Amino acid sequence: MTNSLITKKIIANSLKTLMETKSFHEISVSDIMQSCQMRRQTFYYHFVDKYELLGWIYKEETKENIEDFLDYEKWENIFDLLMDYFYENQRFYRRAFKVTDQNSFNQYLFEHTKNLYIKIIDELLTDKPIHISEANKNMVASFYSHGFVGTIKDWIEHHCSVQPSVLSSLIKEMIRNQLLLLEQSGNKPE
Repeated sequence: MTNSLITKKIIANSLKTLMETKSFHEISVSDIMQSCQMRRQTFYYHFVDKYELLGWIYKEETKENIEDFLDYEKWENIFDLLMDYFYENQRFYRRAFKVTDQNSFNQYLFEHTKNLYIKIIDELLTDKPIHISEANKNMVASFYSHGFVGTIKDWIEHHCSVQPSVLSSLIKEMIRNQLLLLEQSGNKPE
């Protein structure tokens, strides 16, 4: 890990820690840098403003929890890891979901989970007599991704009242059942 990446992660962790008790709009760059005991100028060497920092957190952490696992981890395990991650970071994300000005977390999560759903569809339809066009696959992946983002947002806003493993199991079961229904109906979308 480069020094630049380490510094960015320290700054990011400082913002995440501050957001556990304050709203994003109440936190200044000075607060962030004071919290991680670095000079304010260091912040501007890495980020334009706190919105860019917030976007970087979303991008890096969604990538670390979804994209980095796509090629070698079973999709079921990715959902388990994601639910545990959101559960552990729920206070930060409860406040992060309220930031809608720039760099909305909803959009970052949607984009990354859509790629995950495309992988799931491809994997579940392997050796099945169903053909789904790329356009339809994208539509189905978008549908599930929007549903996933909404579900995660509601779950976090309600203080993760359902255990992560239970929520993960429910989501995985819904995905499997939908594709089984498609197969059983003999539907062959083009």
